[in-house]
Amino acid sequence: MVCLFHGDYGPADPAFTVSGANGHGWTIDASLLKDARNIGEAEAIQRHVLKGQSVAWCHQGYSWVDQDAIGWFYLAAFVFVVLPHIFLKIKAWNSRLGAGSTASRGIEATLKPQLDP
Repeated sequence: MVCLFHGDYGPADPAFTVSGANGHGWTIDASLLKDARNIGEAEAIQRHVLKGQSVAWCHQGYSWVDQDAIGWFYLAAFVFVVLPHIFLKIKAWNSRLGAGSTASRGIEATLKPQLDP
């Protein structure tokens, strides 16, 4: 199946009708051209049908990536996933540094009181 994009063939022509373009000499059934919005789209459909390919009209690929909603999604993922992860890593790192002085002496050092000699 061939995926065609409306934007590749120019803007829609309100005056274009397949029946009104009979002077063009279509070699395929006019019902196959019902989705064409201008002469360029109709010619593209005819080219692909004559090659034996089925035709479908598709949306403009990854143009959805440029929407504002996607930017907000990335911001939310950063705020609610990345920042808490970094915060917890730093907190764990700081707690290990603070416990390092007593951990090096063993658990007995924390349980026995230190007496001055």
